[in-house]
Amino acid sequence: MCFSTVASFGAGALLTGATILAARKSQKPAQWALVAIPGIFAIQQFTEGFVWLSLTNESYAGWSQSATFWFLFFAQVFWPAWIPLAMVLVEKDRWRRQILFSLLGLGLVLSSYSIYSLLAYPIHARVWENHIQYWIDTPPYWTTFVLVVYGLVTVVPTFFSSVPRMWWLGITIAGSYFISLALFPHHIVSVWCYFAAIISVLVIFVLSGMSNKTKVRPEQDSL
Repeated sequence: MCFSTVASFGAGALLTGATILAARKSQKPAQWALVAIPGIFAIQQFTEGFVWLSLTNESYAGWSQSATFWFLFFAQVFWPAWIPLAMVLVEKDRWRRQILFSLLGLGLVLSSYSIYSLLAYPIHARVWENHIQYWIDTPPYWTTFVLVVYGLVTVVPTFFSSVPRMWWLGITIAGSYFISLALFPHHIVSVWCYFAAIISVLVIFVLSGMSNKTKVRPEQDSL
């Protein structure tokens, strides 16, 4: 299978290593929310590994609800707030920060709704067509609204950032969403999160660009 218990745990291990490398590239406390992104994705992928175990091995069936809850917590509650927050903390341009603060506020609204949904409605996960399908029994008329706002707060902030190379993170995550939607429409939560997790190693690339900019600036100022 393309995505499996091994794939999830393997991605978690890879992202743990990427987080260590990202931490070594970090130079300022304001960058730590950005540094943490692959590390938190690592936890999320380890969590999905346990979802796989609970759905494919009867010995772990008792873990199904808790593992599903925590995977969906990261996917639907955590990221809508964390991504814009990470962008705000590293942004220095005033008008861009204002836009990013607005997106952060919208993300917090979505996160609040999502945690309410997780606690108020039944959650489900099943293996279907070799992938995990997740869903929550929320009113269907909220689905389009949630998808639009989710995209706004998790992808758009990377394009408003003035940080060098940040747009690479945004364009690859956005591209992976459309690929996931086209090829795995019934497994979008699991598959897109997997792709986004792997793509998050680009945080190292972004931090390297920030480090290079800091090193070059004194030479430019002396001219």
